[in-house]
Amino acid sequence: MNTKTRCAFIIVSVLSFFAVPAVGQVQIGGLADFEIRKGGSDSSPYVNQTPNENWSVYTPYLRLFISGGISEKWFVSAALQADYYEGKQLSSPFFSVMNINYLPISGSDFMVTAGRFVTPYGAYSNRVLSSDNPFVHLPLSHASGLPISKIRGTLYSQVDYGEDITGLTMVYQRMYTQGIMIGNRLGDSGWLKYNLAATLAAASSHFEYGEHASPAFTGRIVLQPVVWGSLGLSLSHGSYMKRDDINVSLTDDELAGYKQTLFGADMELSYHYFTFLASYNWSKWEAPYLDSVGTSVSLVWEDEVQVQHLSSELVMDFPFLPGAYAGIRAERLISGDLKNNQSTYNYEKWTYDRDRIEFTVGMKLERNVILKASYLYSTNGGTELQDNVFAIQLSTGF
Repeated sequence: MNTKTRCAFIIVSVLSFFAVPAVGQVQIGGLADFEIRKGGSDSSPYVNQTPNENWSVYTPYLRLFISGGISEKWFVSAALQADYYEGKQLSSPFFSVMNINYLPISGSDFMVTAGRFVTPYGAYSNRVLSSDNPFVHLPLSHASGLPISKIRGTLYSQVDYGEDITGLTMVYQRMYTQGIMIGNRLGDSGWLKYNLAATLAAASSHFEYGEHASPAFTGRIVLQPVVWGSLGLSLSHGSYMKRDDINVSLTDDELAGYKQTLFGADMELSYHYFTFLASYNWSKWEAPYLDSVGTSVSLVWEDEVQVQHLSSELVMDFPFLPGAYAGIRAERLISGDLKNNQSTYNYEKWTYDRDRIEFTVGMKLERNVILKASYLYSTNGGTELQDNVFAIQLSTGF
């Protein structure tokens, strides 16, 4: 952690602490997970969110929440975060949420949000800032790196890119984006909820500032006509590539023209002690083929790659032991075909298919404290990896 970041963290924390009694409108909270984890020999943050094959005792992430009211219609919110999502070292603290919110209509839940906020895509967006998550691992759509880069485009096994190049996930792991969002909840029962956003990048990528002339779109709509069931639809479309020295052979219009289209649907059903969630995601990236020195090579491979993600999970609360539960989540990531335009018959898998099953048991020790034990079993089509993971996690909200 550099000195400036450390000072910012201390200053924000101290000022927020003293603001509570003085203003009476500032709220502070947070999330922290503490883990004991052991992965297989091929474990890495890129493969299974695990530092290596050794036993690890660490905090995978920490979030500090700050929310302050300005008036009856205006308030600000922020989340200061540190995590291991992008490597084996704890990141410097950064703001994963930092926005201003406006409630223009009295008696309505309609809200306008501007700044950095949780990406409004998929059912998992409800779990990002909550300790009430029955599983330990992110779903494959958020955790499994794919051979697509926001700097280089499509990555090919025949090209040596070096060790610093990692691929995107279907949805950006840290699950935040920047832009302007509108949201609402209709009806006393909330039978319809929506969040629609104009953002700087599509859901698989993220930018610190505007990279392109036109924004991306990301949105989610949830229908809940009955208390025991809901249907969610999500969509994201827009540019995902970022200007870098390696892609100078592409014009600004060409760079902006490569887009991600992501569609998802999910259904949640609850009955007595059981909760079932099924989801489907499909993503397409339009992408260039840049060789090892960044030269754009056309007419070799199709400039389009696709992948699908299927997931189903079942959680059962134990009626004989209040607060205890068991869960299972089964997932599959299915690669689309990649066509060599120089050959009539040369189709091949863009990447390997991936299957994962996570078994979990947990106990809610307090309202915002959950102790979990998890085992993640993985198989990878054509590229077998030793990437199973055992973890014990204490998830806390404060």
